[in-house]
Amino acid sequence: MKYTSYLHLIALASCLLLSSCARKWERNEAVDTDIARHPETQTPFKAAPLPTVPKKKKSRKKTKTTMKRKTALLASNIKSLDFDVQNKTGKTLYVTCFSYIKKRDFGHWRWDKSPIYKLDHLQTQKIQIDYIDDDYSRKNVFGYLGVFKNQKDADDSIYELLPDRNKLDLDQLMYLHDKKVTLEIERYGFKGEYFEFNFAEKNARDQEQKIARTPELDFAVENKTGKPILATCFVYQKKAKGTWFAAVDEKDDMEVWRYDKTPIISIPPGEIGVIDVDTITESRDRSYVRGFLAIFDEEETKLAQESTFELLGSHRKLNLGLLARLKKKKVVVDVEQYGIAEDFIDYVIKPIRRVDFTKFNTK
Repeated sequence: MKYTSYLHLIALASCLLLSSCARKWERNEAVDTDIARHPETQTPFKAAPLPTVPKKKKSRKKTKTTMKRKTALLASNIKSLDFDVQNKTGKTLYVTCFSYIKKRDFGHWRWDKSPIYKLDHLQTQKIQIDYIDDDYSRKNVFGYLGVFKNQKDADDSIYELLPDRNKLDLDQLMYLHDKKVTLEIERYGFKGEYFEFNFAEKNARDQEQKIARTPELDFAVENKTGKPILATCFVYQKKAKGTWFAAVDEKDDMEVWRYDKTPIISIPPGEIGVIDVDTITESRDRSYVRGFLAIFDEEETKLAQESTFELLGSHRKLNLGLLARLKKKKVVVDVEQYGIAEDFIDYVIKPIRRVDFTKFNTK
């Protein structure tokens, strides 16, 4: 009985196997008849490859996340917040740094004052800041440089009562590790002198090469008025002091756009003078610098010295637009007459060739 059941199972399996093979053979025959063949050799043609769509390369844009990582990496690598200061004012100064710090994990944020340093002209001094062990706290230390003309004012000073004319905003101190702060004195009309600062390379050769590669915005002025004139330019500019900051983060630096006044030059009739504009190292800022040329008579020396853009009459200011467009051109100043009305100054911009600025009058 068992033997018979085994035979039935073997027979059933054989039938299923044969039926499966038959169905597979019929399917292959149907597919084979649909394949295109060569008319003579009857060999099937090779199917054309499917078109491939090229993969788009992902653009590696700097996101806020990557910027934060770079900032955190920079903070972890820089352990000291000390920085250099150079005095280029021609006078003896006393400097200190007010830094907003948190020294310990469980401490509180507060203003701290560094030692006071005496700086003679062209002297460079390292300003020492308290050591901060925590990376996050060290990254967020901000500083103001206090600049004074005498020792007593420097000793008595605190940040809360410090006048704006005596403090310079340095922003985050961690970004000053490979720079030095240079101090200068600027004068703006009747407002008098004020302290100006910039960030320079520690290596003097690198700084000179950087300035040499920077295009100047100086331009020539030709006097066609028939009488001696005094000329200056009110330049709306930003000296791009924060290039060290923009290289790491997308934020702009703390310096603001403001009007600056170029040195006053005297131009005899029929001659050409050169307006000396500050060197703007950042190309983007340099492209947006605008200027207003101011012309005075020779006997108006005091008015020319005390003038400011905000208070100077509009009839004395000539809007030159973007100074970058004056490259290889000159501003020709002339006197226009309008009937019985008062004569007024007008100008026209003309091309100039092979300018040797060393031969022109700049004083």
